[in-house]
Amino acid sequence: MELSDLAARLRQQPIFSAWPPALLNALLPSTHMENWEDGALLFVEQSPAADFFWLESGVVELVSSSAEGKEKVVEIMQAGDLFAEGVAFMGGRYPVSARCSGAVRVLRIPFAPVVATLDANPQLMRRILAQLSMRLHFLVKELRQFSVQSADARVANYLLELGQTAEARPGWVTLPAKKATIAGRIGITPETLSRVLRRLREAGIIAIEGRHLRILDMDILKQRACG
Repeated sequence: MELSDLAARLRQQPIFSAWPPALLNALLPSTHMENWEDGALLFVEQSPAADFFWLESGVVELVSSSAEGKEKVVEIMQAGDLFAEGVAFMGGRYPVSARCSGAVRVLRIPFAPVVATLDANPQLMRRILAQLSMRLHFLVKELRQFSVQSADARVANYLLELGQTAEARPGWVTLPAKKATIAGRIGITPETLSRVLRRLREAGIIAIEGRHLRILDMDILKQRACG
């Protein structure tokens, strides 16, 4: 990918949208495009944090492990997503592990030049911190919603969320991971996920073609998401 194309793609991310072209172009030579295979770990929970990532293609699962060794998928990142950027401002260690689900191509962005640029541009720093704060607020709101929502509402919300991703076709969503992983992400069992999808299909709200789901009635799906 040409640097000019890469800059344009990164500028679509809230954290980089306010960067003047000269500053963003100066950052790009310090970044590295990498290819990883299925199961590879981009970083491990509690390891020292030095980089964040922009996902060009593939799927990355952000995974948290309990003291007993049980794993929970906290987030599923898809093409076009930026992740681990918040750690750049907190310092310390990664709070989760990042595991590739299939072949992955990512841009590794080191913290040091980003932080140095922001230190030299306080106004830009304030804008980015405000954007990160809004993102944190959204995540907290999402967690609260999940804690009180029915399984049907959780699945409907997740399908609507998938429909807003960069690679989504209008009216279609693609399940980015196995059902067990997705179920864990939204706090239900795989069996419950299958039952909810079946109910949505039987109600004529979606059509299922393998991992691809076609949304037949967006208005009703949005109503289910509020349930």
